[in-house]
Amino acid sequence: MIFSSFPFLLLFLPLTLLGFWLVRRRDWATAAVFLSVASWVFYAVWDWRFLFLLWLSMGVNYALGLRVWRLHSRSWLTAALVFNLGLLGYYKYLGFFAGMFGVSLPGQFILPLAISFYTFQQIAWQVDLYRGRLQQPGDFRAFLLCVSFFPHLIAGPICRPSSLIPQIERGFAVRPWAWQLGLALFVFGLAKKVLLADSLAPGVDALYLQESLNAPQVLLAAAGYGLQLYFDFSGYADMAIGLGLMFGIRLPINFRSPYRSLSIVDFWRRWHISLSRFLRDYLYIPLGGSRRGAFRQYGNLLITMLLGGLWHGAGWQFVLWGGIHGSLLCLNHAWLRLCPWRLPKVLAWSLTMLVVMLAWIPFRAVDLSHALRMFGELGQWQAPVLPGINTLAREMASLHLEQGLWLAVPLLLALCAYLPYSLKVILRLSPFWRGLLTAVLALLVMKAMLARPDRAFLYFNF
Repeated sequence: MIFSSFPFLLLFLPLTLLGFWLVRRRDWATAAVFLSVASWVFYAVWDWRFLFLLWLSMGVNYALGLRVWRLHSRSWLTAALVFNLGLLGYYKYLGFFAGMFGVSLPGQFILPLAISFYTFQQIAWQVDLYRGRLQQPGDFRAFLLCVSFFPHLIAGPICRPSSLIPQIERGFAVRPWAWQLGLALFVFGLAKKVLLADSLAPGVDALYLQESLNAPQVLLAAAGYGLQLYFDFSGYADMAIGLGLMFGIRLPINFRSPYRSLSIVDFWRRWHISLSRFLRDYLYIPLGGSRRGAFRQYGNLLITMLLGGLWHGAGWQFVLWGGIHGSLLCLNHAWLRLCPWRLPKVLAWSLTMLVVMLAWIPFRAVDLSHALRMFGELGQWQAPVLPGINTLAREMASLHLEQGLWLAVPLLLALCAYLPYSLKVILRLSPFWRGLLTAVLALLVMKAMLARPDRAFLYFNF
């Protein structure tokens, strides 16, 4: 069950909202237990067997967290980290590392949905307890909801328990219930996913399936996927934040118009913000950050981004993606440190978008050889055959972009460079225009969903 499906929109969400409305004015624990059970039902629809893994992970983590908090023990923190990373390593990386050493493992490993996200969230909880950022571990019921709350469970944002658990224990009836704003943001994100990301998918998939490409086609494939991923993932993040508001919980913003960035450093302050902050606070800074000189900083950046790439998937293409971004960050910091001259904004934006979009190639490629082949095809220049405006209009009307991708990609990239992030757009609207926009987008989304099958979110693969 995904957010952009009729079972979720017409059955699960209304029933869960109704139940929450009935229990929210009772004590916070009742509401927390209700939302936790609803979240487990939501997760079990995908594969009920892995619900037991989620329960095991939360139960063991809470028991270990109590020891970390009471004893302030590095040994217990190490045990918690070994458990979490061991669980993630077994399900996500065992086959990858076994293949590196030529070992063939029996059976087929299935990646449990959301394991990367709920594992990182619990690691943050353990480390925050040890560092004293959390004064107490919180009630077990609040912890369960913090980890398994269905809006952020599957694909983030990665929420810090230090901000989420106090919200839950404060109660749901003592603060305003911003369900109207949440509904508007949810529909806005749903439209980004269904009307934009899913419409770009056919053309992007066709390009990546081709046997060979020329340079303009490689650039189109890279930029097309970069936009598809952005609208898909930021749409999910908008829906998650909107759903959180509908249930009285504020989740962190995960995107701040990343395609308006003027440098790669700026890009990582705007893209997948919760992951960037996690990597900064729990990996980059503990490694030494920028405190021990420039060369140590560059090494820390490379290690952080390589591991960040590997977090996204067990494949060399993800290591390459992380290495590209780590190298670009090193170059950017070296430029800032050594050169007083700054690029004009238009040139800085153009250069940043070029390298960001090209870096998406290994992220989308089937494997490393596919990514390297596409990079090699950048030397094969050939003038593209551009479609007419009628083709773009026809494909936009059918929400199935293929030939029209040549015209749609520049238009959408310009739109991303101009508009602020979703929540800011919605807050600028008056209640009347916000309601009207929500209604129109909801009708368009429903019409599109009737015409084609559901598409899973891209980050479900990670």
